[in-house]
Amino acid sequence: MIFETRERHHVANCPKCDTPHRYTELKFPMINDRGSWLVACRKCGQHFVFDLRNPAESYSDDCMIVERFDNDINPYAGNAPRPGASAVYQLDMNPDQPRFDLDAFPIFKCAKSGESLEAAAFLAIGKSWLRVADARAQATNQMLARSRLPPVEHVVFFVEVPCSCGEPHRAIFYHPLRLDGSDLPPVEELLLADVSGTDLADVLTGILSKTDVMHALGKLIARWRLFNDQILLATPFVAHQWKTKAERLAIWETLLAQLDPTRTILMTRGATLKEYRDALLESGLDHVMLSRFGLENRIVGDGKRKQDSHAKVYIGLGETCEVLSGSANVVQGDSMENVTFQALGRNKVETSYLAPLGVSLPEPRPRLSHHLLIECRDGVWRWDLAAGAAPKP
Repeated sequence: MIFETRERHHVANCPKCDTPHRYTELKFPMINDRGSWLVACRKCGQHFVFDLRNPAESYSDDCMIVERFDNDINPYAGNAPRPGASAVYQLDMNPDQPRFDLDAFPIFKCAKSGESLEAAAFLAIGKSWLRVADARAQATNQMLARSRLPPVEHVVFFVEVPCSCGEPHRAIFYHPLRLDGSDLPPVEELLLADVSGTDLADVLTGILSKTDVMHALGKLIARWRLFNDQILLATPFVAHQWKTKAERLAIWETLLAQLDPTRTILMTRGATLKEYRDALLESGLDHVMLSRFGLENRIVGDGKRKQDSHAKVYIGLGETCEVLSGSANVVQGDSMENVTFQALGRNKVETSYLAPLGVSLPEPRPRLSHHLLIECRDGVWRWDLAAGAAPKP
């Protein structure tokens, strides 16, 4: 639209150490100021300067801005160097778009009746969605009106789920909290993290098809993103080698979109990472060039190479860890695989999995201290700011 403010994404590399710094330039529909930013490299501290529109309103989470200059008021007159390289970009190689596929293999089954509770959980929250949305709107309005609030990571919904067993079940849904005026996501985009009265170890221990294992992993990733600090994926292979590069890239992209790049560690063979880079290049994108500007997929870019392992282990890491392991690579198909699911203490995971794999984990990004909880009490949907990044499953 002509009369919309537009965002243009840029990256400018430090002239000394080549560290990329991303920023967003705003372009208004009518009048635009011209100016500059003087920034300090977040890695080496080198000062450098670049020009941009609307220096007061444009923004960055990546740049340490020393000073903003407006050409009509205080134009920059120093001698700091310009960026070593710069680029304008539109692509996002780190989409971070998790989803819960309701049509895929169910992992939340009643421990008594054996029936899947996933569809019933979505139906239950869907029936109350208008009232749930009203409670969420009240909460976000109150939060925006307050000057002092604890940091909040997610909106979490508790909902009662009916079952033929006659016992009560409680489902936990969530979505990331955004206080930017964005709408509540539709019900089908919520992430289902838990249903009480289910037994994941019973469902996920045994013989399953490759496709069922991969669907289960996708649902576990949605769960671990709420309850755990980090996710480790250790697998020697991603996708069948006889698939075309385009097909392999699609499998990679589906997996990577499920994952938070700030909390995920991938361990695989160097040849598997090369297959991704080759498939990406065939699609028209050069991983090496993207890496220079910090635009590559960060999970792949930071991937840990492990040549001497055929272990297939997928772990939600925290004080209590959940481990899915067995014979299944990140590959779909009809052939059968052996899998085991366990909930284990952190010390056991360290000694039995992380130490033998030789994996050194980076410090996890700190979780935020609270979550926004919305639940029905006494027939009324209410909200509270609850302690902890997530409730206990």
